[in-house]
Amino acid sequence: MVTALQVAGLSLTAVLLAKVLERYAAEQAMLLMMLLCVGLTAAAVLSLTPILERMDTLLHAGGLSADETARLSKAIGVCIVTELAADTCRDAGEAALATAVTMTGKTTLLLLSLPLVETLLRVMEEVLGCAGG
Repeated sequence: MVTALQVAGLSLTAVLLAKVLERYAAEQAMLLMMLLCVGLTAAAVLSLTPILERMDTLLHAGGLSADETARLSKAIGVCIVTELAADTCRDAGEAALATAVTMTGKTTLLLLSLPLVETLLRVMEEVLGCAGG
């Protein structure tokens, strides 16, 4: 598991190296930073595994199906990937592209959430039906 201290040390080292590289090969410096971002994101996702497993257990205990919990996991993945892509675009000076990436991520989240909202409304209807009956 990657610790915050390891991430900080690796990040500072990569930034210093990228700043030196930037003078002579700006493309390689940007590539280095993108690779570091991808690597750190992968490490963060891997460290999320125990949290996601625990969340999955709690959601199953709450009565959600495997499909519904998978949708929540996909939503988390969409958030992580969208944020990384948008930040990378902003760092490259492409603010309009970053906005488009963010909007696409939000649209994807809305599409993923529709079945969950339907389930929530169905449960609320059952609870209100029992309370009113």
